[in-house]
Amino acid sequence: MTLDAFSTTRLVAEPLTGAHLPDLRRMDQDEQFMARLGGVRDADGTAAYLAWNLEHWAEYGFGLWMLRDAATGDMVGRAVLRHLDVEGVDEGEVGYGFLPEVWGRGLATEVALACVGIGRDRLGLESIVAITLPDHAASQRVMLKAGLVYDRDIVHAGLPHVLFRTRGRAPGKESRGQHE
Repeated sequence: MTLDAFSTTRLVAEPLTGAHLPDLRRMDQDEQFMARLGGVRDADGTAAYLAWNLEHWAEYGFGLWMLRDAATGDMVGRAVLRHLDVEGVDEGEVGYGFLPEVWGRGLATEVALACVGIGRDRLGLESIVAITLPDHAASQRVMLKAGLVYDRDIVHAGLPHVLFRTRGRAPGKESRGQHE
């Protein structure tokens, strides 16, 4: 199964391709964007991130989507629905990141809801997780709005994180966006 593009009310998500390298570099060089994602990446780090995510797409048929503003076509962020090793267990992870100029508009909640819906409805995942740093309150609020609840503290990439997990059915389909 391949999950290609999808859209929400305000976003168009397109599968990651090699042509997105300049967009990824822009995000990976932005200190605010990368502040909670491991820090700014150099060119080799971005190339490795691109290669790893393209490999995920090739193997599983889903992964990282680049996000465009539906009204302007501008690239504004990225979202993921991918495999994540959590303490030796293969989990389905939802994640999101947006350029600072679009923060505070509810776009992360919008795409997180869509990704949870895709994970449940199209991939049949019973459980979906999300992780963030313990002090990242904004991301934790998005997780809660997307139907995830706090599960436990974990260590990921050598840093303490909080793990959130879906429980029961996701919020109503009307808030998940439209899938193509």
